[in-house]
Amino acid sequence: MKTINRTALTIIPKQLYADWISSFENVHEYDGNQATTILIPDKYDEIDYETYLKKIYKEIFEEQLESWISDPDTWPKKRDYKIFKEWFNVICSDMTWDYGDGDIEHEEF
Repeated sequence: MKTINRTALTIIPKQLYADWISSFENVHEYDGNQATTILIPDKYDEIDYETYLKKIYKEIFEEQLESWISDPDTWPKKRDYKIFKEWFNVICSDMTWDYGDGDIEHEEF
């Protein structure tokens, strides 16, 4: 087992996000168990990760919205940092362990 030189942020949807998803017809039911983990530079830790998060929150917010509804016209018009924090909890893990075998592979989107 090895550590990696990244800090992990886990993005956990709150009720407002679930309510937004539920407002659409023909969308799979949101069960509240989804979370997304992203890796950021390891110079940010549990004390100052929000400095970096404030730089990238909009991209994360839009990726979370698009994962359910791809039409940006249906997304909330106001998507500032305050709204992001109302819709998502963020947990910081400044120690990330790699228990996997082999090299980590990257896939571009």
